[in-house]
Amino acid sequence: MPLYVFECDVCGTIFERENHMNDDLLGVTCPNGHSKTHRIFSVPAVIYKGSGFYVNDNRSKVSKASQVQHT
Repeated sequence: MPLYVFECDVCGTIFERENHMNDDLLGVTCPNGHSKTHRIFSVPAVIYKGSGFYVNDNRSKVSKASQVQHT
């Protein structure tokens, strides 16, 4: 279930609520009982697992035409 962060427009309290994706986010009240709230958007946490996320991962082999031969 997603966790949403809200801020109360009346008292400035910042609080979190767990809601289903289909729930209405407009009728959320703050812990102090005020109904004027707005949702605070934040950047989601991203976790990279496995290979393929770095420059040196999954590179194709260097072609013979691009190799420099030293004599």
